[in-house]
Amino acid sequence: MRSVVTHWILLTLLGGSACVAPNNTPREGTSLLGRELLRPELSPDRAQRMESRLAEARRQHASDPTEANAIWVGRRLAYLGRYRDALDWYTSALEEHPNSYRLLRHRGHRWITLREFVRAEKDLSRAWQQASHHSDALEPDGAPNEYNLPRSTDHTNILYHWALSLHLQGRVDEATKIWAMCLDRCPNQDMEVATRYWLAHSQRLTGNFGAAAETLRPVESNWIVLENRSYRDLCLLMSGRGSVSKVLEASHDGIADATVAYGVAAWRTQMGGDTRGARAALALVAERGAWAAFGTIAAEADLYRLGYGDQHDDAAEIEDQ
Repeated sequence: MRSVVTHWILLTLLGGSACVAPNNTPREGTSLLGRELLRPELSPDRAQRMESRLAEARRQHASDPTEANAIWVGRRLAYLGRYRDALDWYTSALEEHPNSYRLLRHRGHRWITLREFVRAEKDLSRAWQQASHHSDALEPDGAPNEYNLPRSTDHTNILYHWALSLHLQGRVDEATKIWAMCLDRCPNQDMEVATRYWLAHSQRLTGNFGAAAETLRPVESNWIVLENRSYRDLCLLMSGRGSVSKVLEASHDGIADATVAYGVAAWRTQMGGDTRGARAALALVAERGAWAAFGTIAAEADLYRLGYGDQHDDAAEIEDQ
């Protein structure tokens, strides 16, 4: 019964059917399970806004080709779903700014988006080697929260994405060490809940449930979290102080939906018992989650390590229950 309820929740969260893109939609890459990664479609209004901001970023860079302006062009390309173009741009910008750990951080992130984890690891480890000799600084937000308060920093973003690149390769012990380094440098509870979630998840995967419990213990429902409410509620769920219904309340967009869906599916997997049902839940996230979301990528990586190359049958099986 618990399996059926969980599957129904995930279907509700991710939608009843996978999105079908037009035939002429550009292909950005391929998922770990063989799914074509097609450029996300934007509404006409949103596309127009994003194109206008990209054009402005290009104008600013043309008149003042600084590291910061180069980064904004790459970010604006990525916000349009043009991840390959963003990677090419960052590579070109690194020729002009070869010692830029910030450009490496952003390129590393987009290697993760396109499932190129080894390349991401290389960029992000290089970025940390350079950044660790510099003082930390807040990183401007591309999509500011309602208070317009940036929540992450150069150091935490580099370490967070570096740890993720290792985790997605299945090198969980190594990832755990980097997550811990990131946690030590978190400037606020927003960054802290995201880091504690992934650290505890890694610890549980290695069988260190005691360490995971200690990692999750400080998180409280009244923490001041402006952006990462999904991660806060997932931490509470994993620690036995939350519920799936509470986690769902924090979900509000494609990225958050995939984060929540993966968190619930992974939690089910770690609880043991219904292995087939847990695998089917992961398959649903991998097939229907927003493909650039870390939750979707992590679901793919989990299934890939299980030797599962075609998730369609299990995902379809959920609908029949």
